[in-house]
Amino acid sequence: MTDFDEYEDEQEVVERQPLDPNIRKQLREAEKARKELDGLKAELETQKREVQFSKAGIPDSGVGSLFRKAYDGETSQEAIRAAAQEYGILKSETEDVSSNDSELDALRRAQGATIGNSGAMPDPQQMYLEALASASTPEEVMRIVEGDSGKKLGMYSSRGSF
Repeated sequence: MTDFDEYEDEQEVVERQPLDPNIRKQLREAEKARKELDGLKAELETQKREVQFSKAGIPDSGVGSLFRKAYDGETSQEAIRAAAQEYGILKSETEDVSSNDSELDALRRAQGATIGNSGAMPDPQQMYLEALASASTPEEVMRIVEGDSGKKLGMYSSRGSF
């Protein structure tokens, strides 16, 4: 048992000896380098993630920005696109184009109801301005001003009767 006690005493003596100042300096430098390396690794991972989001077509602003901050799934482009489509940030590639046509038709009908025509036709002011732009002589301009399109818009000339 005395052999065992002697061994413990040797360990205590070794543990109590102060470290060489050069070794302490090297340990501090190694710790500093490790922290810097960890920071660079984290920055690299963040940049890789941002590149994957950009390649997947996720916008940098608005809802896309919120999605970029909140997404914590797999960082492959396919997984990012699938999640973005699930949340409605990206349109599905299989989406039917005819829905856009029906929306456009409804918009044209609504526009036609507000301006009093079918909506597919230009409004009278546009037609009047186009006719004036295409006129090449002063007589043509006066004919357009005194014509039906000018009267619809309340245009008159001093040559015409009130």
